[in-house]
Amino acid sequence: MSPLRAAGPKEWALLGVLAATWGTAFAFISFALDAAPPGALAFARLALAAIMLTVWAYAIGEKLPGFKDKRWLWFIALGLFGNALPFTLIPWGQQFIPSAVAGILLAFMPLMTVAMAHVFTDEKMTKITTLGFGVGFAGVVVLIGPAALGGLVAGDFVAQLAVLGAALSFAMNVVIARRAPPMHPLVSAAGMLVLAAVWTAPYGLLDLIHHARPNAAGWAAALWLAIGPTALGSVIYMRLVTTAGAGFLSTTNYIVPVVALGAGLVLGEAIGLSAPLGLVIILVGIVIARRGQRAASRSGQT
Repeated sequence: MSPLRAAGPKEWALLGVLAATWGTAFAFISFALDAAPPGALAFARLALAAIMLTVWAYAIGEKLPGFKDKRWLWFIALGLFGNALPFTLIPWGQQFIPSAVAGILLAFMPLMTVAMAHVFTDEKMTKITTLGFGVGFAGVVVLIGPAALGGLVAGDFVAQLAVLGAALSFAMNVVIARRAPPMHPLVSAAGMLVLAAVWTAPYGLLDLIHHARPNAAGWAAALWLAIGPTALGSVIYMRLVTTAGAGFLSTTNYIVPVVALGAGLVLGEAIGLSAPLGLVIILVGIVIARRGQRAASRSGQT
């Protein structure tokens, strides 16, 4: 039985919560930027989430590994690529582009994961997955617009490249996570966030000291980013991977950018026709690539 068919009401409910928290995170980032610049926001979000998950882990009898444990080497990489880099690049980019556009650009992440896996693992791209990657890339070009073709270095173009850099970082994190040693999901999430907070501390603390602003709504949004998309999202993610499988969890790739687009429209962001059109093309690319992956998996079975 496939993971998707095995998923019950609880798994679907958790998937809905995960998609809602991740999809609306871009809108909350827009509010949080009124209180703190990108570096400060990334550090505050990651540090608070790390504290919460570490306390939670110890409360249920789980402990972080000793400092000499080699798992910390994995936490260093996972914290950098899965949290520190993208959580800094995304809010930096959102200073110049709408939250909906940021969410749609990140939809390209699963296609980047396919390409990264082709380079660093034995999961090679087939003709169909390559076609899916090409279609998805065309969607990104449509979304970004003429600047992508003309090579212009306008502020919004660089911001969109920063968000694409975050998508690439997330993709690299998926490849690293596949090779990480098995451990309790809460321990791996807590360890990853602890190291992510360490990565962002040098510039994040400086930003907090010199550039933080007393904006109540902004700090409330930052607090929710730590509790919801970061801490709670990490735990739900790890749970669904182990109970329903990665195939079921990948459904979020279709839901999150749609939620981000809807949240942006609710906020009254100026979103042109290129945003929904680019989203549709990217999602079509994901569908094609996933079919290629499933076909390759079936042909590889004995």
